[in-house]
Amino acid sequence: MSYETTNYLPKGVTIRQAAEFAALLGYKRNGSYSHLGQPKTLSMIFFDETDYRSWETVELSIGISKDKACIYVGTRTRVGRSHYDFAMQNRTVREFKKRFGGTSYRDGGNGEGYDPGPPPPPAASGCYLAICRLDWNLTRIHHYLIFNKINNDDSPLKSMETIWPVMRELNHDVFLSNTLVAYLVGTMEDYFKSTYISLLKYSDRKSNILRGIRLSGEQLSQISAGHLTVEQAAAEHLPFQRLSAIGRHFADIDQNLDILGPLKRPYRRRKETLLETLEALITRRHALIHGMDFDIALDRKRLDQLIHDLTVSISRVYEGVTRRYNWQCKMPISSNFPSATK
Repeated sequence: MSYETTNYLPKGVTIRQAAEFAALLGYKRNGSYSHLGQPKTLSMIFFDETDYRSWETVELSIGISKDKACIYVGTRTRVGRSHYDFAMQNRTVREFKKRFGGTSYRDGGNGEGYDPGPPPPPAASGCYLAICRLDWNLTRIHHYLIFNKINNDDSPLKSMETIWPVMRELNHDVFLSNTLVAYLVGTMEDYFKSTYISLLKYSDRKSNILRGIRLSGEQLSQISAGHLTVEQAAAEHLPFQRLSAIGRHFADIDQNLDILGPLKRPYRRRKETLLETLEALITRRHALIHGMDFDIALDRKRLDQLIHDLTVSISRVYEGVTRRYNWQCKMPISSNFPSATK
């Protein structure tokens, strides 16, 4: 459910004046609405990375209202907005009205019913954004697979695969499934690294951890320019593919946080735990990347199962983090995550 506001500015106010004032509020140019047949309508966005305040961009458009024959300024946020995104929208309405006058409109009259509630602690917000990144990464692969369905029955090599199993390495389904394993491991690594950075940033033990990490001159230059944070630079020196190493990284931040603990519990009466499943996934990735070794049994059906297992695993990890710090376990509004991860 998106939340939209509109300011109708008095006659005499120009698009340029409105855009310059929006820039003073922190909005940045983002092209125009040419793709919608409105080349004269400007597009601007606002996103506050400070303390993980923004969850969605605040979209701002400036154009000419044909009905009212004046300049209008519209803002919009999507359903995943944060408290700060919502507050910024309302501030934008107030500031434009204070500066230029005119009239304004907000969904719900005054935004009632659209406020996502009080903001969580910054570390909790950062961990939430980490799982939102995972959600987007999973959406990429699901979207690709949906529009690239492969029917193995149509494979011209199907009869030969029975005689010479090695021919399955030329099966497009097997080839795709094996190569996408590397992508899945990348999404897992990105989640753990993003979560680590969020917790390290606000950890009482940060100074002790950073003392043992030597940053390069290039990293220091990027930090000075504001392109990299100290925590991000520190995470670049740590491995996030070996699960045992990941466990140690988080234990350094908080000895009472067993980041891998939730993966050791039974899952669907399997003999293999989710931790063992992820370790096998990483091993398969390494076998492909470092030895060009293909698993001819890894087809689309098994790939779908691996995606599901990875999703459940990270859901369990995220729930464990929120439980450790008594945070609300807010999951992305997405079809990627199962309702139950037990």
